[in-house]
Amino acid sequence: MARMHTRKRGKSGSRNTYYGIGHDWVEMSPEEIEEMVVQFRKEGLTASQIGIRLRDSYGIPKLRYITHKKIGDVLSEKNMNPDVPEDLMALITKYKRVTKHMELNKNDLNNGRKRNLLMAKMLRLVRYYKENGYLSKEWELNKVL
Repeated sequence: MARMHTRKRGKSGSRNTYYGIGHDWVEMSPEEIEEMVVQFRKEGLTASQIGIRLRDSYGIPKLRYITHKKIGDVLSEKNMNPDVPEDLMALITKYKRVTKHMELNKNDLNNGRKRNLLMAKMLRLVRYYKENGYLSKEWELNKVL
């Protein structure tokens, strides 16, 4: 599949080798792991940071293999979802950084184009999230920027 704003091809995906295999080395129950996820969210970690901490510190390769739920599903059951989805928030912070750079360097045309492409990605994501109910219909990108 081609990338969004270039004509280059991306790397092909690979299947996880541990998919569907029992994880005998994990000594915690699914309920304990879900409590850990809630605790990490209270500490302010995002869903991807929670997954990295579970993998690196506790040896849990994927939460879905043990609890049969994704991290986002566990957080939504506990009503702990963030107001803005994580990928959209990452694009917003990147857009703010590029905008700040453009204020200092007005002739930097490459980053001007990058800023326009970031805005296009953000608008596309906002439209998707509004259509699928992750964001309210009244939510506006301009309020966050």
